[in-house]
Amino acid sequence: MIVRRATTADARELARLLADYLGESFPGHAGTSAERLQQDVLAPRDGQRVVVAEEDGALIGFMAWDRVYDMHWAQAGASIADLYVAPARRGHGVALALTAAACSFARDEGATFLRGGAYDRDSPTGRFYERFAIGSDSAECHCSGRAFRHLAELHGSPPRTLVRSLPPRDWNYQP
Repeated sequence: MIVRRATTADARELARLLADYLGESFPGHAGTSAERLQQDVLAPRDGQRVVVAEEDGALIGFMAWDRVYDMHWAQAGASIADLYVAPARRGHGVALALTAAACSFARDEGATFLRGGAYDRDSPTGRFYERFAIGSDSAECHCSGRAFRHLAELHGSPPRTLVRSLPPRDWNYQP
């Protein structure tokens, strides 16, 4: 598995994954065309960031995030907009590999935390985030401090290493 930044050449496959994600999570949603993704998401320098997981030349998952700023702590960060892994590849560390990549790339842009969430804290996505981040009743999770830096350093590691190396949740409180 290769996890990397998405490029404009990924537009068609990313549109396919996005359609699968929307069909699963938001039935009836029209989705976004490959052309629109290429123009609005993958080409702009200051737009949304996207990382993809690729296996045998096909995309198997993606994570999209936006740059954010926390004025209370005077820190830049990243806020996850979407996370999706093809059903056949779930449970193989793909989501964690995408998260480590997002942390790494966001850190390279000056971020010190990653914020994500789920519509339901008890959903698989909510439980995933709370394995390494601090969750709240709203199902929003926050990964920061030592935990964020640790995940960023794991980018590129095999899934088994990622799972075995998850940071303890209390590392979120360490600078």
